[in-house]
Amino acid sequence: MINADMRFYDYFTLGNKDSYGQPVIPTKPEGQIKMAINISSQSVQDNILYENCTYVGLTQAPVDDTYMIDYEGKRLKVLYVNPKGRFTQVFMAGMD
Repeated sequence: MINADMRFYDYFTLGNKDSYGQPVIPTKPEGQIKMAINISSQSVQDNILYENCTYVGLTQAPVDDTYMIDYEGKRLKVLYVNPKGRFTQVFMAGMD
């Protein structure tokens, strides 16, 4: 059933830093990731750093917290990844 919600989304990775040591947001996507993304009314309770996660994604692709996903015209920053299970749970927040 979850495969019906899977879509391909462009992704960016934060790897390079500017002269101030801040991550540089790339202008071109590095590739595409197949993911099902839904808006969540729940938040991650384990850590206060992740309480702003408003989007939850499921994927089988390797993903980490340096990823940004282009979703419906906005970029979502990956904040928390739970790799346990058949699908990887990805908690994301919109970039302001």
